[in-house]
This record gives sequence, structure tokens and C-alpha cells, in this order.
Amino acid sequence: MEQLDELLYDDVEAKYLALQNKKKKRKKRRRKRRLVIAGAILLVASLYFMSDFSKVKSLEVKGNRFYTKEDVLKKAHLSYETRYMITPKCYLSWKLKKDDFIEDVVIKKSMDGVIAIEIKEKLVIGYFVEGEKNYVLLKDGSQKEITSENLDTIVNYPLIDGFSKKERKNLAAAFAKNKKEVSQDIVSMISEITPHAESYDKHMVKIVMQDGNTIYTSYDSVFILNSYKQTLKNLKKDHVCFVMDANTETYITEDCKAFK
Repeated sequence: MEQLDELLYDDVEAKYLALQNKKKKRKKRRRKRRLVIAGAILLVASLYFMSDFSKVKSLEVKGNRFYTKEDVLKKAHLSYETRYMITPKCYLSWKLKKDDFIEDVVIKKSMDGVIAIEIKEKLVIGYFVEGEKNYVLLKDGSQKEITSENLDTIVNYPLIDGFSKKERKNLAAAFAKNKKEVSQDIVSMISEITPHAESYDKHMVKIVMQDGNTIYTSYDSVFILNSYKQTLKNLKKDHVCFVMDANTETYITEDCKAFK
């Protein structure tokens, strides 16, 4: 009887050991398979990143006025050598939003290797000269020196002349009035902005448009500039003088000789 028990025990043990060996072999095969797959993936990834297929195919920039396309790409650390897959949108957005002139950024990446950047620059009211240096006035009242690299961009903005530092801040606040911010498109239509005084208001603004028309306005009425294009549709003559009325939010035509 004892011999029978021993035989049965040996048989069970042998089966158990055989089963364990099978499991070990199966684990080894699985590990080997995983290593082969991982190696293949690593090889393919290495070949991909070493090839031109991994590089950006096209770079698009929209919404830029102050900065050139090359400026924007440089600030984002983007070029046609950039590896498309390892360039996250959040990183590009963060890099660009650090700039004083950029208010918001939208980044789009398509599967064909295209990176499209649409930026919203902070409203630039215009530029002024102080101490033989050129500065731009931003909507928050701050001023930034224009470097030689961006000097050509001042043609897109009006000249601001004759204002004190405090008056420039008031001017910026008028252009960037809450929910009534003057659009950059309208600002680009302005040639020059200077202080103006009348007997009824010593603190007015004279705005000379590039089309030859002149606008006289209080700081409170500056936002009405947004309807300037609509006003032009009904205009039948050139070199007209307007006064902007904040109460009616309209343009009133005046004889230019009536102004100083």
C-alpha cells in the first residue's frame, strides 16, 4: 500500500514539475516575444526619427502683424528640422505666450506634418519717438522699444506725437475700452494721432486717417472708430472732418475750417 502511495505521489509530483516547466517555457517565450516586439518598435522608431519623414512638412503662421513669420517660428523654436511627433502643442503655445506682444495662440497639428499657428497680438495703438528711440504703445499702456529687427513694422501703425506719458496711458485705455476695443484693422487705417483742444474740451484727440479724412474726438468716444468703415460707405467727398459723438455713437461731419 505504501509503495502504491509513493508511486501516486511521484506521479503527481512529476506532473506538477512538468506543468511548472511548461509555465516557465511559456513565460520565456512571452518575454522573448515582448523583447522582439519592443526591439522592432525601437528600431522602427529610430529609423523614423532619423529620416526626413519625422520632420515638419509645412509651417503656417496667421494673425501676425508686428512679427514676421520668421520671428514667430524662431520664438516657438520651430523649423523644418523640427521632429513633428515630439513637439507638443502646449509647449509651442507656452513659448509664444511668454512674449509681450502676443495675447493668445491657437496651434493646430495635422497628421500630414503640418503645424499651423494662429496668433492674436496685443493691440498696438501706434508708435512714438522718445530720446531718438522708437517705441510702440500697447493697449495696457505699456511701451516697448522697437528694435532694428522690427523697425520695418512701424509702417503698419500710426505715429503718436505730442502726448505725455500719462496722456499716452489714457489714450491706450481709450482704444482698449472694455468690450469696445478698437480693432487692429482700424488702427492700421490711421496715419497720425495727436492731442487737440477746443474751448469746450481741452483734452481731445485728433486722428488723421490714411485716406485724408480727419477725426476729432474725446477719449470717451474713441471706440466709435470701429464703425469708420461703415461711415465711409455713405461718404461722397474726400478730406472730410468728423466729430465723434459718444452719446449717439455717430460721426458728425464738420467744416474743417472750424477747427484750430
